[in-house]
Amino acid sequence: MDVPRSQAMPYNNDHFTVKEYDWDVFGGPSSGEKFIDCELFDLGTGNKVKFSDFEGKWVVLETGSSTCSMYTKNIPDMKGIEEEFPDVKFLMIYVREAHPGERLGAHKNWEEKLAAAKLVKPRYSEHRQVLVDGVEGEFHRQYGMMPNIIYVIRPDGTIHYRCNWATANDLRSALTNREEFHTYENADLKKLKAARGLYTTIRTMWTGGFVALYDFIKASPGMAIRHQRVDQYYKENGKFNKKPGLFSQGSTGLQSYEDTKIENDSKT
Repeated sequence: MDVPRSQAMPYNNDHFTVKEYDWDVFGGPSSGEKFIDCELFDLGTGNKVKFSDFEGKWVVLETGSSTCSMYTKNIPDMKGIEEEFPDVKFLMIYVREAHPGERLGAHKNWEEKLAAAKLVKPRYSEHRQVLVDGVEGEFHRQYGMMPNIIYVIRPDGTIHYRCNWATANDLRSALTNREEFHTYENADLKKLKAARGLYTTIRTMWTGGFVALYDFIKASPGMAIRHQRVDQYYKENGKFNKKPGLFSQGSTGLQSYEDTKIENDSKT
């Protein structure tokens, strides 16, 4: 049964489920819009940092966590891209655990979140400056809420490119062509499958533990369906639906979309 909108799930959920994310609703500032300033904690210096501190520079933000294999798979490629574009500032933003478990669970307080964030450098060889979001996701809630999003911010503070899932090739393209805004915001399932290996997935999930692995396997069929439906809608419309819950189980929005598609297909 779907969780009613009036009874929203907690930000730091003890288990990963497909329903934790409205994948068809990618909120936050889009290409051409001004960035939203946020205050985060610099893991290296212990200081508070704002995005406005980096104005005048090209900045790349990628979100992730110690249990997010979509993020950990990118680390080697991101290092190469950082070397290709030395004029760009690369930041990793630590958000909530994508796949919590009994070994590394959902953050109950700031100390737990900070301890989890400290794993990314020794465990995954994270090379970038790591900024940690608040326990309740103050940054994350304003920038799309997906586990592994990416943003490129121009020196004047406008969004140059963003995507619901970070991929190295699309980031490289965005940084290579800086004259035009990059407006395609969806990385489809085919592209994501090609980028994530089984070893990286299992190793990262194991950081969470058996519970994280079990929840991921259990949710995999539903995730594939959600990805495919979001990809299809974006391909047909060139945008996200922006209606919360469109692709949730039992959603009237999903039924309406599928009925309309069947009707249109019958006319062709």
